[in-house]
Amino acid sequence: MLKRLSYLNVFLAMAYLLLFVTGDNLLIIAGVGVVVAFNAFVIKKIQEERNLGLIHGILAVCCLCFWAYLAMGCTYIVQSAIEHQYFDNIWSYLLPTAFFLLSILLQLLYALHYFRNDQASEN
Repeated sequence: MLKRLSYLNVFLAMAYLLLFVTGDNLLIIAGVGVVVAFNAFVIKKIQEERNLGLIHGILAVCCLCFWAYLAMGCTYIVQSAIEHQYFDNIWSYLLPTAFFLLSILLQLLYALHYFRNDQASEN
């Protein structure tokens, strides 16, 4: 399940980058890069059946920070839509972004659970 979710996250990160980034926000481009790198490392570690290291933990924290940044952006978009009574165009952004956010969060939780159980079974 974790491996499939990692592949899904890589796909969603690339789709998000192609759909919504116009090239003027380097933070989102870097965040998508971190998500892709973390998922690539998770897939590699699952195949090698080894634990995650310090770099992987740092990438996971960066993924969580990127998740918080996107979630905060979504709340600002909803607040702005409520203030200006403009709901026509926000769903085309909110639904894919919400799915991407859910996927990132689930993948981080599954990775934590998977590698914690794997570490406990080695001891």
